[in-house]
Amino acid sequence: MARLDTVASYIKSGNAGASFITFDIGFADEDRFRAVTRSPALSAAAIARLYNLDAADVAIFAYAPAHIIKITIPRPGSSGGIDERDFDGVQQFAPLLDLDIPG
Repeated sequence: MARLDTVASYIKSGNAGASFITFDIGFADEDRFRAVTRSPALSAAAIARLYNLDAADVAIFAYAPAHIIKITIPRPGSSGGIDERDFDGVQQFAPLLDLDIPG
């Protein structure tokens, strides 16, 4: 078993409009990309547990030609709102780092 931060080449997050955050996870090769896309560790249910969401609110897209996984989740509050903790959404990837990927 390996953590996602050791399997992925990069993991980053950012705003996807005022109401969503998107995560980009890139891989150096097809083998690593395929191992993670097949893993239940990066399922909508797993992401929902990490971010305290309903799994139906998690969108996951795998783009094989570029070895990239994109995940989009709703923001807890609107970007720039009074309860905002991370205006640009760039610090929200941290919970993904410790995900255990079987393999």
